[in-house]
Amino acid sequence: MPRTPSHRRIWLIVAVALLDQSTKQFVVGWLEPDRPVFVLSSTAPPSIDFLLSYNKGVSFSFLRFAGDAQRWPLVGLSLLGCGLLGWWLRRVPPRQPILATGLALIIGGALGNMLDRARIGSVIDFVHLSYQAWSFAIFNVADTAITLGAIVTVVSLCFEAT
Repeated sequence: MPRTPSHRRIWLIVAVALLDQSTKQFVVGWLEPDRPVFVLSSTAPPSIDFLLSYNKGVSFSFLRFAGDAQRWPLVGLSLLGCGLLGWWLRRVPPRQPILATGLALIIGGALGNMLDRARIGSVIDFVHLSYQAWSFAIFNVADTAITLGAIVTVVSLCFEAT
């Protein structure tokens, strides 16, 4: 069966989810919770460190203190969102490859985080950025894919031929 653009997007979804899960497994074996490993010096801004964190909430740790009650509803919402985005992805015309790539990145990232939530009840985060007193949320590969996918999707919708 010849490879079509949709097959390439499926491979991108799988690659993002696998990369996300493998990096999380690596850091869980390497890091201890709340004990940072500095990548760029914390004394000279900006600072990048690896900091193992388990986020029970959603984006940017919103709802992180709500307990385990939201676990399965959030898994369900993730699956519903992936299904809707997958439906949209299947309908993207071949002349809109940027849109298809953006949607695939979002789906792959959402699946990566959903797998954590289903398996352990929280999302594993480990990359922390800060600049002087400002501290950004702790995130992971899936969050990065979702963010980049959203940006690519918006840019495509603005500039790519329909």
